Amino acid sequence: MKKLLTAIIITTSLIIYSCDSTEPTEEIYPPGRRDYVWTIDTLHLPFNNFNSITGTSPTDLWICGPGDADKTFFYYDGNKWFTDSHFRLLEPKAISSLDANDIWSCGRSGRVWHYDGAWNEIYKHTINETDKITFESIYTVNSSNIIAAGQYFVENEYFGIIITFNGYIWQQIDIPKIRTAFGAIQSTDNGKIYLWGVTNNLVGESGYQFYEFNGNAIKEIYSGTWTSNEDYGGLLQLGTKTYFIIGHDFFKYDGNYFNKIGRLSSDPKFMNAGIGRNEKDIFLGMRDGIAHYNGENTVYLYQTKDNVYVRKGIVFENDVFFLGRDINGNNFIFHGMLK
Repeated sequence: MKKLLTAIIITTSLIIYSCDSTEPTEEIYPPGRRDYVWTIDTLHLPFNNFNSITGTSPTDLWICGPGDADKTFFYYDGNKWFTDSHFRLLEPKAISSLDANDIWSCGRSGRVWHYDGAWNEIYKHTINETDKITFESIYTVNSSNIIAAGQYFVENEYFGIIITFNGYIWQQIDIPKIRTAFGAIQSTDNGKIYLWGVTNNLVGESGYQFYEFNGNAIKEIYSGTWTSNEDYGGLLQLGTKTYFIIGHDFFKYDGNYFNKIGRLSSDPKFMNAGIGRNEKDIFLGMRDGIAHYNGENTVYLYQTKDNVYVRKGIVFENDVFFLGRDINGNNFIFHGMLK
């Protein structure tokens, strides 16, 4: 069901962190616009949490999630969401594309799918004849450079795994045995690939890491610990550039140091997730809606009830889409259109 929603604007305070960079930014951006009209689509699927979105335009979008058996991939044509009703039990977890008929997805049991007019499982990765592998993220650099990453399990332990596709074959990258789950992959316009990993500990502090990947090897460039959202981190794609969320701030990495650009939000409901067009036009996932950072301050563009978790999104020239979910099994697709 789709209905027009009115945005609720709430101002959020900003705090300057002590490690601000005094270096000037490479480009000067005007503050991003905030005059959006919002609509929402609701898909009630109690056993499926959509956690990935991709597409080439506001009328060509895909989302995926691992649950509800025959409702794993959904397509949006600008008017309505469709599913192919093909049975894939608890499997697709991430999706990526650069072309409308060249789309990749990955998920549990080491599986990889490809869409070229229809979805087909085209690869299943195993390690020592076992498929105890979950690919959490996938990234399309180009048609002959696809990267999937996640974790594989050995008894009660798990370790990070990366596989790549060169246009012909998939192969596992030989990396050190790292106790992490690679949850996100992004590239930047300098040709660098970055991964975000998470280490969950049952006792004591958990942690996250940022890695740089050159196609053959990875290098850890940052690690942090967290016990709450206050200390959490993530990758932030702004146009063709990758930035890094550390706590409530975002940083640019120059190859040696992380230089702070600004504070995204001081609100504890910030989900340490977002996407944007540039450093002054960033949309933030919140625990109760979508906020916007314009380089000067942060305000809500659309606010929901509490516990509607908003994390993943995609941005076009005049449109933005975000995925959200509540505790009652409702998946929301928020669509903001510039007036």
